[in-house]
Amino acid sequence: MTGRWALLAASCVLAVVMSAMVLAVATYEGRAARDRARGPVIAETARDAVAWWASRFDAVGGLQHSVVFVEPLDASAPPPPGLTRWPAPGEAMLSPELLRRGATEEVRTRYGRFGGLIGPEGLLSPSERLAYVRPPTSPNAVERESWLPITGFGRPFPLVETLDQRDLSEVLLALGTFTLVPALALMTVAARRAPRTGNRTGPRWRPRTRSRRSERAGPRWRRALTGLGEEVPPLVIGSVAGGLVLVLAACVDLPVPTTGYVLNSADVRAAWPLGCAAILTSLTTGLVLVAAPRRTEQKTSKVEADHETAQKGDREAERGPGAPPYSVPKRRLVACALAAGTVALSQYFPPAGKLIAFAVGTAGMWALLPSAATALTVSGGRELARRGADSGRPGLLTGGLRLAARPAPFVRLFTALVVLLGVLTLIQIWEGRIGDTARAALTTERRIGDTLLVVRTAGHPDLERFSRALPRTSALAVLTIGEDGRLATLVGPCRTLRMLKLPCAGALVPGNHEDDRLKELRSWYGIRTLTGQVGRGRTERTRNLVVVVSDTRGQYPRVARAAYATLPVLETTAPGGGWIDGAVRRTGLGTWLTLLGLVGVFALLQAAWIGFAEDRDASGPAAWWHLTVPLLAMTALVIVITAWHGLFLVSITAGGTLPWPVLTTTAAACALLAIALGLFHQRTRPWIQMRSSKAALHAAMAGSKAACFRKAIRHLLRTVKTPRSQSPGT
Repeated sequence: MTGRWALLAASCVLAVVMSAMVLAVATYEGRAARDRARGPVIAETARDAVAWWASRFDAVGGLQHSVVFVEPLDASAPPPPGLTRWPAPGEAMLSPELLRRGATEEVRTRYGRFGGLIGPEGLLSPSERLAYVRPPTSPNAVERESWLPITGFGRPFPLVETLDQRDLSEVLLALGTFTLVPALALMTVAARRAPRTGNRTGPRWRPRTRSRRSERAGPRWRRALTGLGEEVPPLVIGSVAGGLVLVLAACVDLPVPTTGYVLNSADVRAAWPLGCAAILTSLTTGLVLVAAPRRTEQKTSKVEADHETAQKGDREAERGPGAPPYSVPKRRLVACALAAGTVALSQYFPPAGKLIAFAVGTAGMWALLPSAATALTVSGGRELARRGADSGRPGLLTGGLRLAARPAPFVRLFTALVVLLGVLTLIQIWEGRIGDTARAALTTERRIGDTLLVVRTAGHPDLERFSRALPRTSALAVLTIGEDGRLATLVGPCRTLRMLKLPCAGALVPGNHEDDRLKELRSWYGIRTLTGQVGRGRTERTRNLVVVVSDTRGQYPRVARAAYATLPVLETTAPGGGWIDGAVRRTGLGTWLTLLGLVGVFALLQAAWIGFAEDRDASGPAAWWHLTVPLLAMTALVIVITAWHGLFLVSITAGGTLPWPVLTTTAAACALLAIALGLFHQRTRPWIQMRSSKAALHAAMAGSKAACFRKAIRHLLRTVKTPRSQSPGT
């Protein structure tokens, strides 16, 4: 990748990240405004009310949504935002997303006749699931105990869409950590690789003369601005290309990949000044990084530096072994091992100290990881070189010694990936904790599904009418729970009792009854003694619940439709269903973290490609051993360390799971990068490798086993001069 293309790609990624931050700010501002506009204003007395208002919960596709019941008292009062009129009796207005997602679950007719769609001004986002329902008959005095008298709309009120909404500061922090920091790293690498004006047409180096030194004189800002003319076009093009995300989001409601969330284009259009400022900031950042003085400008030419390094290596080799060029103090390696041991032993600490020990060990391990990675890379490179010298393979020898001489790029990439994936994994595990109750609810759902549903109603509902509206495969009973909550009676027709494998005669239900539905019912409602009784149940108290039993799964849509049509429904759910909905919403946050993490990994790997692809000295077999093999080994080590680290947090918190999609995608991307680099460097001419191989070998061997490496150099040069078929030992 040339310097111009690298600048274009880096500026595009940075502009996209900045655009994402603008989208987050604009979306939160729009959501807050619409939330304030649609929330009910509660009246002080019922005489001041213009309507009755009640909020319920329902689920489609395993996700909860809000069902708002309205009963206007004044037909001339303004309807809720998003509606052009009040719903008629027995009519329901649905959001477009709810209508689309619930097509297979008969949501169009679940709450009554379909009366139209809710407009975008009444929804927090185009992807919100919401329903406004007007019951067929006005609620009586008993039913109105669960309703609110309102005087209009204009204050925030929590619905499902806002229950798990994170603060804007948390969203911006996640964007900055997982996307902005890697994007800035990519921009920095691309800026350092960008060539200066006037260095392409002439020779790659020229002798150090007085005129050359005089060119370096002058103010620093003048030297920094030299050559920006060729770097500005790719920066501008990349920034404009990245800003097209804002243009597209302002024109249409843009869905966020893999999350199911849809951005409101009106919010983006309202934030156009902020979007322009973000693109200009992205462009300015690129210009500053490109214009910043570079250390390479203050050094001698490449050939001179290689020559001086070779002479220094010869002198150190003649003096004998000394300190290696990348020596890592042993105390750092010992400290890194102790930090890793603290992480491993944190699960055996007292409960109050587990997280503290884990956090201390994690911080120490990440801080000392570069030292351990450097030692491992240098040792691995020298081992490859030794094997190459023993086997007479110049590619393995050169690649191993170059790896030992230049471990810094691998160490930086390794450390960045471990820390980025580590932070992402720990946050996702922590957010994915669902607790023992939620796990029990998921177990219940897998065991009985919706073959047993509990309907909580208000007042004295007409159960006969509800029974006639049920599907043929379902039957109902009334569960009357005593005041102490331990004694309960299941009253229903003989058909219902037989479906639960109970005798029609009134009898005590044994605690070890074979029917899983009764076991789950007793467990979730804390019933110790359950009695089955034939008769017609009545719901007269709050502790009386309507139980619907089915022999086949998939009956919830029809049961819910029958309940909304005939009963003043407060809630229709399976045992533990509320915990399941909460767990699904909580674990859904991991999808956002996965998306942000993959964007950050993409930026880091792109920066690695720019850095490694510019290494023209690695070609042929040396590229495979210097780039491909070490990157593959690094990938495996990154995944192992991240998974090992995350499993200890899972053990400590007793919840959450590893984000395997992120880990597997990262592993595949790193492996693809390693193979692509090996193929890319096959095009490089071999003489480029041999021109500086001697300097690289001297730099790697300096001060460590000098005699062995001198022998390896002689063997390498002899192999290069002599065809392999004529080499000794063939």
